[in-house]
Amino acid sequence: MAKQLLWRIGVAAIGLVAAVAVGWRLSPTITVLVIVCAWLPLGVWCLFAPRIPAALPIALALLVAIATIWWTLPGRPGDRTVTIAWSTLMWYSLPGGLALLAATWRPRWLGDRTGADPAGPPARPVWRRVTATLVAAGVLVSGCGLPGLFWGAVGVPSSDELFPLPPGMDATSATGPDGANGCDQTGHACWTYYRITGATGESTAVLTERLRRHLQEAKGWGGPESCRPVRRFTRPTATDLCITVTSDPAGTVDRPTIGVELSRSNIGPPTVS
Repeated sequence: MAKQLLWRIGVAAIGLVAAVAVGWRLSPTITVLVIVCAWLPLGVWCLFAPRIPAALPIALALLVAIATIWWTLPGRPGDRTVTIAWSTLMWYSLPGGLALLAATWRPRWLGDRTGADPAGPPARPVWRRVTATLVAAGVLVSGCGLPGLFWGAVGVPSSDELFPLPPGMDATSATGPDGANGCDQTGHACWTYYRITGATGESTAVLTERLRRHLQEAKGWGGPESCRPVRRFTRPTATDLCITVTSDPAGTVDRPTIGVELSRSNIGPPTVS
């Protein structure tokens, strides 16, 4: 009993730490999605899995799956936007949810003979099966059903594709060259615009260079003016995510100001930069 409890608590705890680690480098919002889509199936499995030889190997496989998020969402532009990340993370709900349903209602598929022998241990109570089924169904629906509502949606790019900024830079949301932040009438192009102000006495060229280094080193952009195709499992899609740095008339003599627009569209073919 002690060994059973130890691996259940230990694997679930390690999985939670791993989920936070792979998600937090992207954004707090994506961390929540990683926990719901990737760790919750593992946590539920550790709680409800029957005493079968395959219980621990399946738990370890779900734990390894969490680590693969470093590969499926490596931190490219777009990985921090909810509608993009969720379309990848939703697949992580499938293995744990299906394994839980199989172990609950078809235990012999996984080698569980509990209740098969009249002289052996009694079968698991019906309430436990019902509870496990409801939890598994919730995991599958939240992981796979809800993202389907947003499949193909463009959506406004996440501010996490730009923030947090390095010290000495301030940002305010503003109306850019394409108009107020939001989407066009077709819904195939969306954007958000920020006014970036540098340090006192800094030149516009220096501010732009500092922003360029930040975009390349911290956010994975190719430069201050570039487009990247949104990727799902490393494969490019028809949606582009772009960043454009422009001059901004709101600058002052003491503090330089530049404009940054993040935009997403699926009007044309993917653009690689």
